[in-house]
Amino acid sequence: MQKIIRITFYIVLFLFLLDIFDVFQTKIGLLKAIIYYMVFALPVPLLIIEFKADKHVLESFLRIAIPILTIIGLIYLHPMKILFNASAWKTQTVYQIDKNRENHKVEFQMKDMGALGYVKRNVEVYYLTDYFYVVLAERYDYSRFLDVEWKSVDQNINEMGLK
Repeated sequence: MQKIIRITFYIVLFLFLLDIFDVFQTKIGLLKAIIYYMVFALPVPLLIIEFKADKHVLESFLRIAIPILTIIGLIYLHPMKILFNASAWKTQTVYQIDKNRENHKVEFQMKDMGALGYVKRNVEVYYLTDYFYVVLAERYDYSRFLDVEWKSVDQNINEMGLK
């Protein structure tokens, strides 16, 4: 049981860090919410389990340090800010598509922040699948990609269902 909790925690923490730093993101809102809520739920039980385990001092210290640093990081980032970011970005409009690679796009995306309204961004993304993508540039600059042949599409996706 200890090994399952530890492995789950490390996987969730890895996916959380990728998402926080806008490297790897998902369009599946439920998956993103599960990752965010599990980051809050797993460090404390893992810390208790690690304290109870009888291991070598160095090995025990390293296994205890990661949950403690995670808890400190969550407090530093402020839990409410993190929970408001638990929703996924939704594509509203696809502005441009790379002629050579159909998965390379420039999009206008929005995120529902609950009572705080919507957050908007223009972003350059590369889709790995229909639901997972890598953010290449948050503030898209047209002059940065002179060798890329863009096809202007202005396709309205409207994943949020706004009028």
